[in-house]
Amino acid sequence: MNEDLYIGFENYLNNEMLPEERIQFEQRLESDLEFRESFHLYKETTQFLGNRFSAESADFEKNLKSISSAYFNENQEKKSKVIAFKPWQYAVAASLVLFMGTWFFMQNGNPEYGDYSQHESAYFTERGAEDVNLKQAQDFFNKKDYKSAVLAFEKTQDLKNPELQYFYAIALIETDDFSKAEVFLNAVKEGTSVYKDKATWYLALSNLKQNKISECKSLLEQVPSDAEDFDKAQKLLKELN
Repeated sequence: MNEDLYIGFENYLNNEMLPEERIQFEQRLESDLEFRESFHLYKETTQFLGNRFSAESADFEKNLKSISSAYFNENQEKKSKVIAFKPWQYAVAASLVLFMGTWFFMQNGNPEYGDYSQHESAYFTERGAEDVNLKQAQDFFNKKDYKSAVLAFEKTQDLKNPELQYFYAIALIETDDFSKAEVFLNAVKEGTSVYKDKATWYLALSNLKQNKISECKSLLEQVPSDAEDFDKAQKLLKELN
């Protein structure tokens, strides 16, 4: 993204455009597909950063912007709210952005649920199940449509099956219904099925998604060394320590 686009996007989002400039900007959004896609990408990225970083990071960014603004505007005549950057100022701005981005990532390097939520596919119907709802649950789960998968699971006739409980619980975690997911995962964990150790792993991931780090670490330590997910559990445990 070039500097002119960056400045224009920032001014538009902060309501720092003159009325005629805003009209021209919105007209271009309507007519220029590439411009519109770049704008939405920039907007989503800044929103993501705003939601992700702590209040401390936000204060840092505010102070940095204040310093930058004062530096760039010193001795300049303010003819409008839109700042006219000179080429050398672009380099300084780029350096500030790079520094701020590096600082953010250094402060927010903890592992996340999404780093470990690569679920195996469900294959209920290939083993002879004839429940229509179960077929739908399988298909929705494999398509990552977890909300629809949950609804289909809840219509099935055999949710006492540890395999179904396991996949149902994953779909519940994906839809942030953690309490219900953990009820089913604990039931599987206390059983003797092949999903016993996997349930422990997903209980840990459920807590990771909720940012319950101490609970997550405790569960990771319970994953046995002969479990399929042992290496991943050890890797995650190391990253959390």
